[in-house]
Amino acid sequence: MSAPAVLIASAKLQPGQDQAFMAWQARHNAIIDKFPGFISSDVIPPTQPNSNEWTIVLNFKSEDQLAAWQRSNERAELVSELVPLLEGGSLGEAARLDRPGEPPGANVTEVIFSRIKPGMDSTYREWAVRIQAAQAKYAGYRGMYLQPPSEKDGLWTSIIRFDTAEHLEAWMEAPERAELLRESKAFIDQEQLMRLATSFPGWVPINPVTGKGPPNWKTALLVVLGLFPIVMLEMRLLSPILTALGLHASLATFIGNCISVAGTTFITMPLFIRWFGWWLFADRKSPAWIEPTGLFFLCALFAVEIGALWNLLPW
Repeated sequence: MSAPAVLIASAKLQPGQDQAFMAWQARHNAIIDKFPGFISSDVIPPTQPNSNEWTIVLNFKSEDQLAAWQRSNERAELVSELVPLLEGGSLGEAARLDRPGEPPGANVTEVIFSRIKPGMDSTYREWAVRIQAAQAKYAGYRGMYLQPPSEKDGLWTSIIRFDTAEHLEAWMEAPERAELLRESKAFIDQEQLMRLATSFPGWVPINPVTGKGPPNWKTALLVVLGLFPIVMLEMRLLSPILTALGLHASLATFIGNCISVAGTTFITMPLFIRWFGWWLFADRKSPAWIEPTGLFFLCALFAVEIGALWNLLPW
């Protein structure tokens, strides 16, 4: 199996074709959702004033499966339906390797997990296209990411991106959205919402079922576990170098902090998340031994770190 891949398509609509494009999106989503290797789609509206150029991002599990989609009769028929709606009658596409399932960056993100009533997936897809078209009219809109469930009766994931919290809140409280949500009660059984300050959840992942991160105290313990040895090594190895260079204490501290955060972000936290994933998201349904066992291993690692670095500094 080859590496994960992404297909990016650019569609510049002719004036007055927005409704037809919405209908095409619904047909496109219904067909590609069933195609082998498809993970998710991300529809990004025009980002420039007076522009009508939309971007469609398709995530596939592998380069081979993306290539199969590009060669498929299903795609050929969809493209033939779309071309008459486009200026110049052409669709721009580019394939590239990527990390699937990650939408492009944005400032403020609302993550929505939806459980759809049995047999209502097609209705939900059509509704998702209409709500996407509605929110695209609001200031600061940066796109909507939609991912179908990976298993039967699983949760659909939609991610709404706006440039500021104020713009996102304006849409979330809009009467137009409220009307669409009332309509969705006929086919959405349950929804869970989570607000992210940015498109990147941070050092720890969210639980894909609940849409929530682990308790803050657990995250704090893992951060300390990863940050402590980095800081100790900086004090022993980096600080003498910065002092010898004659750097001001403020600048030297800034450099040290940048290295500490980078090391925690890219080295220690990813490692500890893998090690303690079984403990981070333990809940009331988890076996009773999970919580104390996780704390025991954490305390043991703290003791190992302290002992190993005990004589690292001269004082």
